[in-house]
Amino acid sequence: MRKILSTFLLLAVTACNPPPADNIYRKEGRFPGGLNVPVSLIVIEWGGKIRVMGSGWLIDGGGGAQFSAKHVTDALMNSPIELGINECKVFLASRVYTCFVDRVPSERDAIVLKMFDHINLAELPAPYKIAATKLKVGDKVFVQGFHPHPKEIRDENEKEGFKDFVVPILKTFYELREADPLRQTEVVFDNLEGRRVKPDLDSIRSNPLLRNEEKKALLEYENDSYIKILMARDHKFSFGGLSGGVALNEKGEAVGIITAQNPLRFEYDKNGFSIDPFGHLTITIKKQLFDTIYVTPIESVKDLYDYARQIR
Repeated sequence: MRKILSTFLLLAVTACNPPPADNIYRKEGRFPGGLNVPVSLIVIEWGGKIRVMGSGWLIDGGGGAQFSAKHVTDALMNSPIELGINECKVFLASRVYTCFVDRVPSERDAIVLKMFDHINLAELPAPYKIAATKLKVGDKVFVQGFHPHPKEIRDENEKEGFKDFVVPILKTFYELREADPLRQTEVVFDNLEGRRVKPDLDSIRSNPLLRNEEKKALLEYENDSYIKILMARDHKFSFGGLSGGVALNEKGEAVGIITAQNPLRFEYDKNGFSIDPFGHLTITIKKQLFDTIYVTPIESVKDLYDYARQIR
């Protein structure tokens, strides 16, 4: 059932052909416009083309190891097609590294990724410290990660005073092109504000737009095993790609790993439009909202954190 929600947070982008071998960015293992933050873009490739995108972040004291979400790297495991050694890439602070899955817990949607290139730890951004105290309901949270934004969304955000920080990885490293300006997509670094809220099981159980299978999948996250975050503003479209990113408290300390979203929340309005989801019920809604994220608490993966700090 996890796969139902996981697909909402993964974003696969494909190109007609892989970039040419003489691409200077691939040759030199770098990308332009990188931020000096301990958050990375994770790309699972297939034959040099993008297969899946997610996010990751450096583990304090982990010697370059990173946290991410397990479902981001599922393409690397139990696949009937063997992937090459360079199929998992980490885009971090203007440099590109290859990586592998080093440790996976049995139950939580989290992994430890290890970069196996020559790494100068002194050149890496300082990792976020792990929070010593848990978030309380009402506490402010900041969600950070990388994912592609369509130009139309970027333009809307800028008009509203929230200009996206674009990192042109798709244009430069992967040489993806789109003739239609409105369909031009590029990687963006998101630093989104929200607050922790209480789980609300009744809102899901009573939602007439959800089928039983969707309710069951969402209820897997709508509980105290996860940190539920209500964002300060509507994201306008899927959070896809932020999976594996970091959630921070107001002190800038890591409190968890981004795991899933609720893409099935709607704003009801008498002046909205009518839909008939099941052929027997007409409901008037104003718009679909993308403003709810579920986070795996950092204390629930303490064994992974302890393991990563021993890697050398």
